[in-house]
Amino acid sequence: MELVRKTETGYETDDVQAALEKLARLEALAARTQARQRELTEKLAALRAEKKERSVQFREALAEKLTNGAVLSALEAYGLAD
Repeated sequence: MELVRKTETGYETDDVQAALEKLARLEALAARTQARQRELTEKLAALRAEKKERSVQFREALAEKLTNGAVLSALEAYGLAD
């Protein structure tokens, strides 16, 4: 069941409180993912400075950064992240 339904004039819901809580969780997800992206950028830069581009730690951080980027792109496409 959809919590929020799109109508011709906007959106509607039967449970405003639940809809607000869900929106807050989505916003928290977007903010945490953006913060993690910044952390990963710093971590990758440090590993590059140490010439550890082939390390497991570097590859795992890079994979996480790419995955987070895809999540953020999807959130941005729906106007849920800046």
